[in-house]
Amino acid sequence: MVNRQGFLHLYIGEGKGKTTSAVGMAVRAAGWNWPVLFCQFLKSADTGELKVLDELKDRITLFRPSMRHKGFFWEQTPRQREETRDDLKQGWSQIEKMVADQSFSMIVLDEILDALYLELIHESQVLSLIREHRSEWILTGRKASETLIDQADYITRMEPVRHPFQKGVKARRGIEY
Repeated sequence: MVNRQGFLHLYIGEGKGKTTSAVGMAVRAAGWNWPVLFCQFLKSADTGELKVLDELKDRITLFRPSMRHKGFFWEQTPRQREETRDDLKQGWSQIEKMVADQSFSMIVLDEILDALYLELIHESQVLSLIREHRSEWILTGRKASETLIDQADYITRMEPVRHPFQKGVKARRGIEY
């Protein structure tokens, strides 16, 4: 295991680049042979970063909780939302087991902040896991609680200044996914 401090990084905001930054950190760590756990929440689409991370599977363990419903959470029915909540709770249990059973130098929880904001996972569980394991932690999402902001060592805020989406341009393969 690499000798390091184990800092907490937050990539937050409404702008593009949170996942991209987290992927860059994971690739950088893998370049130094760090074992990395990269978890994605609330995402089900096939994306370019999955293809690259899969190429590094000898150093990066990729995990997405299995979700029965693939659409945006806010477009789901109340029943689907409850099932998504159950699916993410099961996924979180799997993550806790992986972290307990393996020694990861970096753990990325992509979009976890949105899952916390939507109360799909309890923040106390995430904070407990972070305290128990002195890995480098990367958390992404639109908003972070004051508790996480107070505990973070790095905070990067992504703010949209201009984006083609504002002109009706849909997400593009290789750029947004």
